[in-house]
Amino acid sequence: MKRQTVSLCIIARDEEANIGMAIKSVLALVHEIVVIDTGSRDNTRIIAEGYGARVVDAAWEDDFSVARNTALAEAHGDWILFLDADEILQPVRPVEFQRLLNDPGAAAYRLRMISAQPGDTDQVEGRVRLFRHLPGVRYRYPIFERVTPDLADWCARTGQAILECDVAVMHDGCDPDRRARARERNLRILRKAIAAHPDEPYFHYRLACESLVRLDDEILPQAGLEAAIGHLATAWRKALRLDVEYRRTLPWLADLCARTAAGLLALDRVEEARAVMAEARRTFPDHPLVLLQSVAVACRLLQDASEQWAGVSAASLVGGIRADLAAIREGRTCTYGAALDSRLRDLYPLRYQGELALLEGRVSEAVGLFEQALSLDPSYSFGWLGMAECSRFAGDRKRALKLYLRTVTENPGNHRAWLRGCDLMHEMDFHDNAASWWREVEERFPEHPAVRAARTQSLQPLQPA
Repeated sequence: MKRQTVSLCIIARDEEANIGMAIKSVLALVHEIVVIDTGSRDNTRIIAEGYGARVVDAAWEDDFSVARNTALAEAHGDWILFLDADEILQPVRPVEFQRLLNDPGAAAYRLRMISAQPGDTDQVEGRVRLFRHLPGVRYRYPIFERVTPDLADWCARTGQAILECDVAVMHDGCDPDRRARARERNLRILRKAIAAHPDEPYFHYRLACESLVRLDDEILPQAGLEAAIGHLATAWRKALRLDVEYRRTLPWLADLCARTAAGLLALDRVEEARAVMAEARRTFPDHPLVLLQSVAVACRLLQDASEQWAGVSAASLVGGIRADLAAIREGRTCTYGAALDSRLRDLYPLRYQGELALLEGRVSEAVGLFEQALSLDPSYSFGWLGMAECSRFAGDRKRALKLYLRTVTENPGNHRAWLRGCDLMHEMDFHDNAASWWREVEERFPEHPAVRAARTQSLQPLQPA
């Protein structure tokens, strides 16, 4: 097995507290270390050089691709490994690492991203951080930069592929102040990018993602959702101007469709969400994200029109839900080059199977499906919410109330549980408790339609007797 050389590349500024750990985590794996310093005023350079790094000064231009491509120009290894200064590579045996690098079919690998912050679920998919040092392969975009477009072109020409692997990167999650500063920087760069590239949909998509809060496959109706949906809709309109075959090469585009529909559902704009998914399916007919979000829309339509359950449209919706869930479960899908969270295949479909069973009155089957979901992830809040709905359907209101409480304890972001629990408390004449839960809903989810309706009603002038 020929030994492949690896260049570790890091972009850093004022990272004296972190950079040593980042470098030390890969010393046994890499052959050179290139640090691009974008203006440190602390001991970042001294620490990096102490570990054998070559530190190159570069002016910061509000463009991450420029900084990363500067590192690529300075590197000499057969492979490139990129880490952020506040990340570490989890231990991997050098012989196993070299085995990955010697796979002739691999152009790059997606590394698993793990947050060190408890409860941080934002990083759910692999990211390309390890790739061959190839001519013409460079990063694009000034923020949320990507090397995958050039790698995809290389793969199309050579037959190599971007592969998954078990190598994992641990991110420390940042302290709140640092995270806030990073968000402000990102927003600034994204707004500049939108102005400089008016026809590019990616920057509107990323700007929306900065303000969206997700709970598993749902968008939460928190402050800023309306504005975010506007950016998502703009991104989708711009993407539709692109050739359909080119659209399928954009690994983020299916996520854009899913987030748009999920955000519309959070605002009860169900028909709009349905229209988005219908268009999305013409571009990505078998993408698992698109299929799952189509299921979410269909389930909402059934819930909102349960009196038409025996109608043809309802039967068609049920058939579509079952077909889409079966395709996801059985792997009859195509990700179009995107990395996906395994929960989308193994966990989330169980929720919708359970919801469908409950809508059809098959309570025991629904309970079994929600229990199966909880066996995979005991903290899955939609599993607990499903159990609460089953108990309520069966008439056991006390148990349902306990399960709503368990749901919001597992994840306070589950707005459905807050609202359903509040409603049940009123049914049981626990009005003080219901008022307390409603205050939580108003504070956490100010853009929820129920909150807006209540606020509007409270502002109505009193009518004369």
